[in-house]
Amino acid sequence: MQATLPQTFYIKPGKFIWSYLGTFLFMLGGCIENSWLSAWLNTQGFDQAHIGQIFAGYGIVVAITSWLSGVCVDVFGPKKVMVTGFIVYLLASVAFLNFALPSHDFGAILVTYMLRGVGYPLVCYSFLVRLTIQLDNHQQGIGTSLFWVVYNLGFTIIGPVVAASLIPELGHINVMWAGMGVALLGVLFMLVLERNEFILKPRTTPVFKELSAGISIMYERPRIGLAVIVKTINGLGTYGFVVVLPLFLLDKHFTLEEWASIWGITFISNQVFNIIFGWMGDKIGFRRTIQIFGSILTGVATLIVYWVPMIWGHNYVAFMLAMCLWGAGLAGFVPMTPLVPMMAPDKKGAANSAVNFGSGLGNFVGPALVSGEFRWASAGPALVSVLAGFGTGVVMYTMAGLYLFSGILVQFLKVPGEK
Repeated sequence: MQATLPQTFYIKPGKFIWSYLGTFLFMLGGCIENSWLSAWLNTQGFDQAHIGQIFAGYGIVVAITSWLSGVCVDVFGPKKVMVTGFIVYLLASVAFLNFALPSHDFGAILVTYMLRGVGYPLVCYSFLVRLTIQLDNHQQGIGTSLFWVVYNLGFTIIGPVVAASLIPELGHINVMWAGMGVALLGVLFMLVLERNEFILKPRTTPVFKELSAGISIMYERPRIGLAVIVKTINGLGTYGFVVVLPLFLLDKHFTLEEWASIWGITFISNQVFNIIFGWMGDKIGFRRTIQIFGSILTGVATLIVYWVPMIWGHNYVAFMLAMCLWGAGLAGFVPMTPLVPMMAPDKKGAANSAVNFGSGLGNFVGPALVSGEFRWASAGPALVSVLAGFGTGVVMYTMAGLYLFSGILVQFLKVPGEK
């Protein structure tokens, strides 16, 4: 049940400084392996099809817990949800690092890594949900764009750089142990130093009914269901590229270090445009910003990302610029976060759960799309040669087409009273 807040209770984004910092630290430490785990598992004897399954399984759990985050914040409050998420993440991480990875057991790695996926949706998305509740409408764009800035600073920019600098000294597994310590620090910032009050309205409906509202709203209000599809498409490249591109680029004579640096630079571009498009969404409208700069620009840029290595081979600067263009386009989807709750002002918690569910589904659909392609490609005589040509092309053209298709769906994402 959505807390009803008086106008004087709305909080400015700057008042959430400790939670913004905590989000940055948790994403840095809790997801420090994201940019290199697929390539490292390949060196440990796992093929790309199995690696895709591991990441897809992780994505399934992320999707489910992302859905739970919105309504759970409404029912239990953000801090209880954060504590639950961190405890599950901690236990799963210990099992993953102490048992699953050393044993090279695929099933154990799959299950424990999937459970790690409980962590960041319940910890960080709970804060995002809180922002959509406690920020006034005219500050939603900038406030939520700041969330995505600190989220991606930890997840896709500074995290990979820190990992790359520590791996030669500590080794891959010890880097993940160190990341757990950083994640703990982030949670403490959000739980202990964050002092802003959050008011829960007394429940008048059963807990299960409130929790199920995050799913039922998608068919009771079909436009929310369309928004979930758009948000899922939004995440395809972010979570699919880290599986498909490293091996593809190796065949084009890029090194993993070059790929890691380009991936980090991509999200520097993304962060700059997160702020720009968050501000622009407040000025020219959320839907227009998403359509032009999210759907269209990202779709075209996805094709360019594929074409540049195919045409010019190992050209670091050209590929980096293509990826930066893609990162800029990805930022065009930032206004989805404030737009969807505005589409259901009477059920903001359920709407938040729905849009977070879409974010989580991107974790699953991106790697699953790649995993399916790798399974098809592995039937051929030479996996790398297939991926270097038609196989990777299928993935990239499919992603580009879906990004462009999302622009059509965005046209229907209207708030009450809008024609």
